[in-house]
Amino acid sequence: MYATSTPFVLEFPGEDWTFGLTYGSGKYSYSYTDYNVATGSTSTKAQNINFSTAEVTGRYYIGNSFNIPFGYASYKISYPDWVYSGATYDIDYSITQLNYGIGNEWTYDWGGYYGIDWYQGGSKLSDTITVKLKSGTETTTTLAQATKTSTDVSAFAGIFVATFGFGF
Repeated sequence: MYATSTPFVLEFPGEDWTFGLTYGSGKYSYSYTDYNVATGSTSTKAQNINFSTAEVTGRYYIGNSFNIPFGYASYKISYPDWVYSGATYDIDYSITQLNYGIGNEWTYDWGGYYGIDWYQGGSKLSDTITVKLKSGTETTTTLAQATKTSTDVSAFAGIFVATFGFGF
């Protein structure tokens, strides 16, 4: 998610605690082969997926640089003009989750900042899906596939997430 949404991170440091905000958005594009049942033909389709990230974060420091990051996140994923078997849908999927992890952060005298979250995990709190038919003939199969496509996403997690920045 972070590789695509390239979020902006703003943190307010403290002695033992840091609190912050994270926000970003981006687009991922790919192509696939679609089979149209009505015509019996296949075609190659291009698909964009839009991602957005919004988080309220915190870190509790144990020792010098070792920390436990945590937060509340809202992730949105949209598939505009998603095509399956001749039916075109707009699919919007949103997830809220609690994040947690383990990491290190270092600051430098010249204002530099370097952080690594060795592990980031998440527990999904809720998810919402909206599937809207734009064109074509909807069948139970096309609707089921459109619904399944977006919910294939589970809680987001990561390893070795590096952050670079400046602090003043």
